[in-house]
Amino acid sequence: MKITVDSQNAYRVWPHVEKYQNTTLRYTPAPDFPTVLEKTIGRPSIIRLFITLDEVWDYRDNSFHWDYPIGVNPYINDKNHYPYDWPLTVPSPVNAHIKDYLLSHAACADEVLLNIRRYEREVTDGLVSFEQYEHVFETVVEYYKELCPNIVYIECCNEVELIQFGNLSIKEYYRLYQCAYRAISKLNLKNAYPIPLKIGGFGMACGIDHWSYWVEFLQLLSNDENRILDFYSMHEYHTNPSRIMEFCMKHQEMINTLKLPNLPLLMTEYGLRVGIGDAGRPTNIQNASGEISGMILGSHYPNLKMFPWCTFHNPNQQIGRTMFILNSDNEYIPTPSGHTMTMFSMLGNQELMMEEFTDNKAVATVKKNEICLLASNPGVHEDTFEIKIKNLENGQYTVVHYLVNEYTNNCLTDPTSKRLNAISNVSIDVNENQIDIIESMSANSFCLWVINKI
Repeated sequence: MKITVDSQNAYRVWPHVEKYQNTTLRYTPAPDFPTVLEKTIGRPSIIRLFITLDEVWDYRDNSFHWDYPIGVNPYINDKNHYPYDWPLTVPSPVNAHIKDYLLSHAACADEVLLNIRRYEREVTDGLVSFEQYEHVFETVVEYYKELCPNIVYIECCNEVELIQFGNLSIKEYYRLYQCAYRAISKLNLKNAYPIPLKIGGFGMACGIDHWSYWVEFLQLLSNDENRILDFYSMHEYHTNPSRIMEFCMKHQEMINTLKLPNLPLLMTEYGLRVGIGDAGRPTNIQNASGEISGMILGSHYPNLKMFPWCTFHNPNQQIGRTMFILNSDNEYIPTPSGHTMTMFSMLGNQELMMEEFTDNKAVATVKKNEICLLASNPGVHEDTFEIKIKNLENGQYTVVHYLVNEYTNNCLTDPTSKRLNAISNVSIDVNENQIDIIESMSANSFCLWVINKI
């Protein structure tokens, strides 16, 4: 692959794609984790957090448990309660409680997107009334908004079309969404929050594969004269970044046709899907190298914000998609997927023009006089990258080179690797206004070069 970067041609503001991050309740870290996350990849603009309604509210006795221990199932012998994803949920490895989880993450992000889920099936089947659901939704959001004032976005439900999240039809979901938007409207009116709550949905699974579900959701929105909608949300897991572009194009076409508002599209989960076994879960280095081109491509759709999955997860379930692991010394160590976010955070604020079409495998930026080039080689083939940084002022430069692959800067194959380290730091003389770099990149690897004039 050839990459020619024009160091004097900054053509757009680079939207820092790493500023939108995810958490999980299936394996919740201790309250000291978010500070490590912020220090390593930068402060998120939005962090996605969760409340599971069946843990905070018990439908059997109408009791609220405001600081519940995360992941402890109180419904094991309850045949009326839908199982959801409880079989994949384990108690927090550090006995984390919901308030510590919310407060610690909210303190390390500008804004919080709070996903509210569970009880979808019980409400749809009549075990819990829609009126009860709306009241509980309102009560729960109000309580945690007071706890964390930077909760701004409320996402109603998660992947409801999948069996482990309720197995709902879109019409069934939409009745829940109406309860949610009425609840949020009442809270905004009642409390006059300095930062009003925003409501959106429907957290659709499978991206473009579930396009028919998305169209039905948009049609229901279009036909609802009382709708309140502040953002759309969906998920995408695939190795083909073009799916992101196709979804965005079709979505834009549909909202134009239906005369729906042109609002933020939040891809509240993004990652790779490789093969069909074990939910198509990739290895960590596959995910880390493969996410780069998708996030570069997605950065060109102005309304799209992508939330990669995810900052910390059960290594026995999703080692391929977690950005950090907890080692035997109780240290949070970044994986290759974590290094991807770190490299994105090191990029500058202006994107530089590149002459060639790189299939979104590379991006170059400038900040003051510092030039950064991030390049990825996802897939199974080795490739040689022939790089030229042109139109430089002659003089002496430092070139710092970071590499991540199967064995370098990879804590999963090298337990001594605890942070992203440069593999070289050299000084070079530029006499012909150009730096040339030849890099042989193995399959599923990625590099960052940071270039500064001395």
